[in-house]
Amino acid sequence: MVAIGRVYAIGSTIHTLSLREDLSRVVVEKVKVADAGVPEPTSKIRFVGQALCTFIAWPTYLLKVISKKHKV
Repeated sequence: MVAIGRVYAIGSTIHTLSLREDLSRVVVEKVKVADAGVPEPTSKIRFVGQALCTFIAWPTYLLKVISKKHKV
């Protein structure tokens, strides 16, 4: 586990870019391994530590649900 975040089911774009069907819209809320590379790097975000409090694309198959308390 490199981070804890929230998956957003709404929206099919991030910063005006369309998401592929195999990607989810995620906000990183807590960084566990700051120097781990993100699976879908951008020009500004290459490492998990740079993704804190930012919407990023994350492959759905790499997500693990730890709580379904708040559906967004």
